[in-house]
Amino acid sequence: MKIKLICFGHLTVYHSNNDCLEIPDGSVTSDLPVLLGFPAKDVAMYFVGEQRVSADHEILNEDVVKIFPPITGG
Repeated sequence: MKIKLICFGHLTVYHSNNDCLEIPDGSVTSDLPVLLGFPAKDVAMYFVGEQRVSADHEILNEDVVKIFPPITGG
């Protein structure tokens, strides 16, 4: 299935926000880091549309998924 994935912060190096992403049917949000090649600990929050979801949220075809890294500063 295809989804629109939007990455924020340093996670943008793993996926261009303008591209759709093909993922296996039955995927959940916590599968995305593995599919993109980075550790799940690098994700602080997942959103589908405008709703914050858990790491085990099932992704549906054509969902818009946003992933945010932990916020750091100094």
